[in-house]
Amino acid sequence: MKTTFRSTFVALVLSTMLLSSGCQKKTAGADPSVQSASGSTKPLQAADLVGYDGTRLRKSVDRIKEANEKLNKDLEKMAGSEPDQ
Repeated sequence: MKTTFRSTFVALVLSTMLLSSGCQKKTAGADPSVQSASGSTKPLQAADLVGYDGTRLRKSVDRIKEANEKLNKDLEKMAGSEPDQ
């Protein structure tokens, strides 16, 4: 009887864990296009703590990311405007 109770309890706990893990909502961090450029480089500001200029580093990375996004948009426009063969 004790063995049946234990196995039932373990099965109930495991099934609850599996069901609850599948019900978690997705975060915005999973989609990189949702994040803003300045928000994703915010941790670079902490470089001040180890002797680097965190503000300058963050601004530099922001400029690089913005240039990359602009280039990607231009490439998408060019790819979309090509005539079909």
